[in-house]
Amino acid sequence: MLSTLWVVCYVMTAGAQELDYPLAVEEEGLINYMANLAWLNNPSNDNYFQEEVIAKEKIKIAKRGWWRNIGLTFNFNEYNIRSTKRDTTLPGPNLPGSEGVDNLFFPKYNLAAVFNLGAIFDTPNKRKIAERKLIMAESRTQQAKKDTRAKIIQLYQEYLTAIEILKIRYKSEADMQATYDLVRDLFDKGDDRVGFTDVNDASLALNRAKENRIKANKMVTIAKMKLEDYIGVRLEAVEQKFKKERR
Repeated sequence: MLSTLWVVCYVMTAGAQELDYPLAVEEEGLINYMANLAWLNNPSNDNYFQEEVIAKEKIKIAKRGWWRNIGLTFNFNEYNIRSTKRDTTLPGPNLPGSEGVDNLFFPKYNLAAVFNLGAIFDTPNKRKIAERKLIMAESRTQQAKKDTRAKIIQLYQEYLTAIEILKIRYKSEADMQATYDLVRDLFDKGDDRVGFTDVNDASLALNRAKENRIKANKMVTIAKMKLEDYIGVRLEAVEQKFKKERR
């Protein structure tokens, strides 16, 4: 129940962020339903989604990258034009009209623009690289979804196989029990056709059948636990919810 609530909260959180968090499989069916649960309940799968978001943001950055290759500079040369009194006693030429001005060769304002043409022309290539990385991220996500569905198929088939084997073990145990009861009954009645060896063999066969049934029951439990651990929800809850949705 808590796992189911976690799935619902997780999807609502993704929606609140206005992000498209797609399911693993869009088609209907119990296998696909469990694949979607496994995809949403595995925290590591969020890394694929975040990689796609990062790749999309990098495309936006690459499109605006040419702005970083343009530079503007502004200089205010107040010191260079400021009036100063020259010391006429110092050696050096004293040009006419230059007694009250230190420098008249620099303008008061300087404005310059710098363009990195090579980087500007590389911007389309950087955008294409970012777009290719997005395609790669999306491909990794799709492959992860396929792997999730394949794992669900494998685990579910192992669970169904274990159940069928357990059914066979139960039937085998029932047959061995019936055989042992018959042999034991004939032996107790003193039937000459049945000896102590026959009773002992029937008892050993029954014990082997019981042992095989116990092992088969353990394999069903293990297979079920593996499947539930992968999908993050109890299998009974999944089957019950899926049956309700099918109605």
